[in-house]
Amino acid sequence: MIGILAFTDTGRALAAKVEAALTAGSSAEPVDFFRGDRGTAREFVEEHFREYDRFLFIGAAGICVRLIAPCIQKKDRDPAVVVMDELGQFVIPILSGHIGGGNRFARELAALTGAQPVITTATDLHGKFAADVWAAEGGCRVLNTDAIRHVSGAVLRGERIGLWRGDFPLEGELPPELADVRTEEDAGQYECGVSVSLSGEPEPFAHTLKVVPRIVTLGIGCRRGTPEQSLERFAEQFLEEHHIHLRAVRQIATIELKKEEAALTSFCRRHGVPLRIFSARELMETEGVFHHSDFVEKITGADNICERSCVRAAEGRLLIPRTAEDGITMAAAVEDWKCRF
Repeated sequence: MIGILAFTDTGRALAAKVEAALTAGSSAEPVDFFRGDRGTAREFVEEHFREYDRFLFIGAAGICVRLIAPCIQKKDRDPAVVVMDELGQFVIPILSGHIGGGNRFARELAALTGAQPVITTATDLHGKFAADVWAAEGGCRVLNTDAIRHVSGAVLRGERIGLWRGDFPLEGELPPELADVRTEEDAGQYECGVSVSLSGEPEPFAHTLKVVPRIVTLGIGCRRGTPEQSLERFAEQFLEEHHIHLRAVRQIATIELKKEEAALTSFCRRHGVPLRIFSARELMETEGVFHHSDFVEKITGADNICERSCVRAAEGRLLIPRTAEDGITMAAAVEDWKCRF
């Protein structure tokens, strides 16, 4: 969701044009346009800052800064915030230019309006590889944002940084700032580097930027009334045992019968992941070899909920088969993902 705020008649006219452009086409993203008819601008920002992905302020940069300042938290949590003057001459990323996609949003707005994008981040200015941008555009999460300054600093000094990618395949041409590192001995040649894994555990460099692809889907089935704490504890145990970081989880999947189960909906809300719902027929149509239960099929119409639902939602392969404990079943599927450049 994009939040748009404007503060004058001229600004609101421009905002209306931007809104129309952003919502046109099949790939349009929904827009919430603050027009001053629902409380104050400060209340609008405070209510939606954690909820919306991007904000566009049409007006003075100072107004924007004052409104967002109390809400700012961390690089990996803040939404993209962009400012455009009310005449549409300039568009400036103010917050989360890299991880949140603020720079990309500014360029998108510039293309739509003819405004001049004003990009101030150093790696963009020098045309250098930005690891945090690459991670965000590849659907990944950065676990330790403090390491960004070390990695970007090395790149700006003209140093090469290492790329530790485990078993993930490489696709495309590696940027000249990166060296593909396959052994610990090779990793020792680079002070800074990027480590890509589902666990977030490898730290092969003195300054390691840990990147986790969000490509895991958890399929979950549970008894009615399962306590929220039980599901949370089991999920933590399941992920830790299989060396998967929680931030690698992109979504939860289950059967339609469980779409309002409090433990599931609470887990998704707490961790900011969507709950994918499938009918019993859809689950049984999912191709693959799955654990079969006559009892589960009699009750739900599908012989397996956790394995079938995660494979169906991920459109990938089963990574971890059914595991059961205290009336909860859990499995994990993973999407095909590559280190693309």
